[in-house]
Amino acid sequence: MVVGMRTADTSNGYGWISIALHWLTAATVLAMFIIGTMSQGGTPEESLGLVHLHTSIGMTAYVVLWGRIIWRFAVGHPGPLAKQGVAFFTIGKYFHFVLLIAIGTMLLSGPLMVWSAGEAIHVFAFTIAGPLGKLSGVQHVLRTVHGYAASFILFGMILHVLAVFKHTVLNRDGTFDKIMIADGGRREQLTAVSRNKA
Repeated sequence: MVVGMRTADTSNGYGWISIALHWLTAATVLAMFIIGTMSQGGTPEESLGLVHLHTSIGMTAYVVLWGRIIWRFAVGHPGPLAKQGVAFFTIGKYFHFVLLIAIGTMLLSGPLMVWSAGEAIHVFAFTIAGPLGKLSGVQHVLRTVHGYAASFILFGMILHVLAVFKHTVLNRDGTFDKIMIADGGRREQLTAVSRNKA
């Protein structure tokens, strides 16, 4: 197989499947967060339109987002590169898993929150009617869970961006390359081995 077309993860690097799922999820979650936040203000008509857009994007990307979560838990997490510290790598690894659990929580609580309010889910021009009637108490709990999960994901994204800055500017350990190119991890390992032999 051509090196640049590797789809599977390796012991210290991501394949193209992981890379594609990562960036699709990042773009979807960011768009949904921005639209969801915008829906909190404005006129009732504007807010309703943004909520419908928020749910439309979420339901359209539903399978991809679950695919991202299941893929990572199924294949595991690639190991550290030569210049990565073990302690920070371990913290980052498990934080990624917790972040994925938070996304899964959003995927479950979102539709259930709409249905328990006695409403249908809008997916662009279509609607998905709920199997339940209005359950105000349940809806309140789900809305609270959804809100806390969203806040945690925002916190996680901020930490993630700061970690990218740390790895790219301060450590320069090749971590960012792992999620940009399927060979990023392997290339960094080979470079590190070459330096050690020199």
